[in-house]
Amino acid sequence: MARGIETSTWLLIVHSMDALRVTIMSRRECHLCRVVTRVAGQVQQDLPFHLSVVDVDSDPGLTARYGDRVPVVLLNDRETFAGKMTGGELREAIKRARWRNPISRILSRMKLALTRG
Repeated sequence: MARGIETSTWLLIVHSMDALRVTIMSRRECHLCRVVTRVAGQVQQDLPFHLSVVDVDSDPGLTARYGDRVPVVLLNDRETFAGKMTGGELREAIKRARWRNPISRILSRMKLALTRG
């Protein structure tokens, strides 16, 4: 561990850098969009990530891009799901997205080492 930085500070750094962004491209009158948003909220209780829901009808560019193809789930701005999605599928996608990021692998190992003492 680096000098002058306490374990709790390292854990805070690991936690904040490990969180990713989940964005759901949605429409107001879309039942499936509400279901996917609810599933993402349930997964968020166990895995830390930033969740946002964007109404594609609020921006003509988004309307043109996504059309009727909603819900679309983006992980760190990368399209991951379109249409149905289960909680298990989202969990796996989040784990893969974190593992793709080299700093996340390093910080995950540091977190494990720090918690082991």
